[in-house]
Amino acid sequence: MRRIDGADRGLILVCDHASNSVPAGIDLGIDPAHLESHIALDIGAGPLTERLAAALGCPAWLATASRLFVDCNRPPAHAIPDQSDGIAIPGNRGLNGAGRAARLALHAAFHDGLEAMIAAAGRPMLVSVHSFTPQLATDPSPRPWPVAILWNEDDRAARIALTHLGARGDLEGPVGANEPYSGRVLNYSMDRHAEANGLPYLGFEVRQDLLVDSAGIERWATILADTIRATRAALTC
Repeated sequence: MRRIDGADRGLILVCDHASNSVPAGIDLGIDPAHLESHIALDIGAGPLTERLAAALGCPAWLATASRLFVDCNRPPAHAIPDQSDGIAIPGNRGLNGAGRAARLALHAAFHDGLEAMIAAAGRPMLVSVHSFTPQLATDPSPRPWPVAILWNEDDRAARIALTHLGARGDLEGPVGANEPYSGRVLNYSMDRHAEANGLPYLGFEVRQDLLVDSAGIERWATILADTIRATRAALTC
């Protein structure tokens, strides 16, 4: 895990899928090219989180292992995938007890560390930063949303952010509300640390083809920072 410190303790950024790193000695049994694809990490999400933390002056907590090794945004029972977007992960099948325990120890460390950050901050707002592929191999359905907000039951921050983004007029398509996937299904980190504790939160998804270079990262950091500031201001009114 990697922590970025910041003076604004009222806000914590979280990036569960920031890295495509696999620990030394671990063979997932896949073509190495897959480690550069969306199945291994949320492309652009790590640099976007770093830039956001700098823009907002707030702390951030980033995973440092690939979601193919252990997925910190899934419950422990489902955190070790045996396939992703039609790609089999042979090295994750038939893990012995020690192998599975090592993966879940990293999962636990990620969430224990985040829990400690939240406790030290008091009652911060959490912001989860993700990205999504423009097209899945297993589902060719169009994904026109440049950005989306995901939430489960607590939509107080999500609704404000959706209104703010929808009013901008400079985005490349519609703003997704629980698209391309629902936060009522895929929301483990925010469910555990925000919803369970009554903390306001935002879950951002930015389309990966918009984050392929430094200009894209900078643009979306500005857009998300503006949205976060507007949301926080509205929540405190």
